[in-house]
Amino acid sequence: MDTMKRAGVRLSVVWLIWGLATSAVAADETAAPFWEARKVAIAATPGVPPVRIGIWDSGVDLALFPGQVAHDAAGRPLVRGYDAFKQRQDTPMAVLPEAVLARQDELNAILRALDDRDGGVDSAEAREIVARMKAQTPEEADAFDDVTGRWSGYVHGTAIADIALRGLPAAELVVARQQWWHGRPPVPCWTRELADREAESIGDLLAFLVDNGARVVNMSWGRSERAYLGNLKACAPQMPEGERKELARYTVERIRGVLQQGMRAAPQALFVGAAGNAGASLQDENPATRFSLPNFILVGAVDRNGAATDWTNTGAEITLFANGERVPARLPGGGASFPSGTSMAVPLVVNAAAAMLTVAPQLSGAQLRGLLESTATPNAGGQPLLHSRAAVEAARAQAQAAR
Repeated sequence: MDTMKRAGVRLSVVWLIWGLATSAVAADETAAPFWEARKVAIAATPGVPPVRIGIWDSGVDLALFPGQVAHDAAGRPLVRGYDAFKQRQDTPMAVLPEAVLARQDELNAILRALDDRDGGVDSAEAREIVARMKAQTPEEADAFDDVTGRWSGYVHGTAIADIALRGLPAAELVVARQQWWHGRPPVPCWTRELADREAESIGDLLAFLVDNGARVVNMSWGRSERAYLGNLKACAPQMPEGERKELARYTVERIRGVLQQGMRAAPQALFVGAAGNAGASLQDENPATRFSLPNFILVGAVDRNGAATDWTNTGAEITLFANGERVPARLPGGGASFPSGTSMAVPLVVNAAAAMLTVAPQLSGAQLRGLLESTATPNAGGQPLLHSRAAVEAARAQAQAAR
């Protein structure tokens, strides 16, 4: 996805930072008392329907969430997906070559080692991956970057779902899957036809989530103008710069229009988007999610102590911040990891909103946003920080007052 903190200088296509090592896990589990004091857990209530959470991402390993996957009337998991060419492919995770899937353990270990390296964790795995990368030939480096980039995108949605569902037994998933390009030069190379397909697929996925009862939707992606420009510069260098800019802007505006139309038609749902990790302004990045609506909230990331980071994007549209530093999450297959980025701040907000709906199911998307923002507390830099427990308490009080 295009809103994750990058995992290093050379790995230009690696979208996600992962963490590893028993020692690192133990340290991370005890190093964030600031956020622990704000957490909330909600018990399931007999007879109360589960809150449906839409995970709109790269796909989810459903086997990790037994009993928490929404099904249709025929008993099939509620999953809709599109491949990188924007064609329907209703599988819960991307369809990758068998040769890549067979390397799952190796690739998971690489991602976790990169997370240690970039998180300043002096583990044997981090030292080993640094040595390995230094020793690679240019051809080996290209192959390494390509497969690692594909894998990091493949596992991303599973981590998102794990964070969003944590502590919420009365919640279940609806999965909307979309794929990004991969490789160098990227495949597919962007075209106007793909731009139209992208917008149409996004409209279809939004409608699928809403029609199947998703009350809060996780959107850890942004579709920035700069990303499309990067694709075209790499795979269509002969295209005049003006044409590349026009196509990138056309794509972003088409997607933005579809998103706004779909969200306005679904006031009962809250949509939660990621600010992005370029350390830039939203105006410069121009993601398709750069807009404000009553039932859409854009989330930035702070660190494990609630302090500002230098990599989260900035802009007036970002009205809430949550932890985006080494957030515990599982990889496909169940292994532990600690990804970082605004992508990881988003499901923490989604988790809080779902908890609010558990105690106050009558809340609209706009009311959820309002309570999340009004219960936030500022850090030293004035950034409003998520306070899940206070938001749930406010939702419960509002529900009781309405009786």
